Amino acid sequence: MSDLLSVEDLEVSIGAVRPVRGVSLRVAPGEIVGVVGETGCGKTLTGLAVLGLLPPGARASGRVVLGGDDVLGGDPRAVRGRKVTMVFQNPGTAFDPVTTIGGQFARVLRAHTGCSRRAARARAAELLTAVELPERVLDNYPHQLSGGMLQRCMIALALSCEPSLVIADEATTALDVTVARQILRLLLRLQREHGFGVMFVTHNLAEARDICDRVYVLYAGRVAEEGMAHAVLDRPRHPYTRALLAALPRLDAPRGRLASIPGSVSHAEVGCSFAERCPDAKDVCRAETPPAHDGVACHFPGGAP
Repeated sequence: MSDLLSVEDLEVSIGAVRPVRGVSLRVAPGEIVGVVGETGCGKTLTGLAVLGLLPPGARASGRVVLGGDDVLGGDPRAVRGRKVTMVFQNPGTAFDPVTTIGGQFARVLRAHTGCSRRAARARAAELLTAVELPERVLDNYPHQLSGGMLQRCMIALALSCEPSLVIADEATTALDVTVARQILRLLLRLQREHGFGVMFVTHNLAEARDICDRVYVLYAGRVAEEGMAHAVLDRPRHPYTRALLAALPRLDAPRGRLASIPGSVSHAEVGCSFAERCPDAKDVCRAETPPAHDGVACHFPGGAP
């Protein structure tokens, strides 16, 4: 089966800074692929590059192919809506505050499908039913809805043109735990019903393990580790993945301070970017960039001798 999305050696530069450096990943049709890591590791920029929505001043190189279309080499507007959409992190800021929900659905549907206002209204009502919201929500303004309702509206809007790929960018971060679980279950149900692929961008490793088929662990704009979700998150080989998992709160752990990773993300040009924070780092880690081998980019996968 050919890949729905293929990203090869993606680099994103903003001036002299390269927040994404050589990322390669793939998503098959109907697959949920997690892109995980802490803030500043390049997850969101990777997703925006797939959409062709990088911020002003950012430049992308490499190759991004979505459903046979070259996103970086062509017009990215040709793939948005019909082939790829994004569910953004904060639903409260993603909608136009002075337009009703129905008006925003109509704007998207008419732009991408050319349908009439009446047809757009009918389609929007159908979509709201799919995400378990009543039709009357179409007459509300965003400020009149809760965060969970807005996120359901955003998922419905993302599916309005029947895309083959949905990028969910921290889709549950702004929600409380109970609502977040409801949104995840909704996303999973819709994915199974419609068969679209999902690029699930998150810093929540528990969520990634629960719903993803495969995961890519990003650090400082590079893929540190990749593989089947349960294999990577149950038996991590890269010290960064192990450190992320060690920082998770556990019910069976003794009370006390949670583990943390010292320092902050650094985009070192020479050697392993994680070397200054890694307890297993040796001289070679600081001098040579580790090649990716068998799904992990580390000189000492599994721990230094």
